[in-house]
Amino acid sequence: MEDNCCIKNNCIQCCLDTMMILSSDDIKKIENIGFKKDFFVLQKEGWLILKNHNGRCVFHDSLRCTIYPNRPIGCKLYPVIFDKDESCAVFDKDCPHSNCFEMSSSIINKLYAVIRKLEYEKSKRK
Repeated sequence: MEDNCCIKNNCIQCCLDTMMILSSDDIKKIENIGFKKDFFVLQKEGWLILKNHNGRCVFHDSLRCTIYPNRPIGCKLYPVIFDKDESCAVFDKDCPHSNCFEMSSSIINKLYAVIRKLEYEKSKRK
């Protein structure tokens, strides 16, 4: 597990009541480590999202993420998120440690690529 601000501060804020949207690549990667899609995927308003169990991500065991090396790309990019109202990348205001992270052009470009992929995949499900 990589050393980061969240781990140092024992913070799991982003794992609580998550609404993480999953790409087909995220789903395949998690299935490839042995999980069935119906265990961790919920369809909501056309999006495929990570399920929660007892108020946290289904892969969080109350101490840590049990699939950390294989977590979804949105989890890897967090706390950088896309603000729909402002149409730009921002730090999630709910992240208490966002000051520990950087918002590089590389991260922003990855975020925009993920958003395009997710929107494309959603359009194909209609």
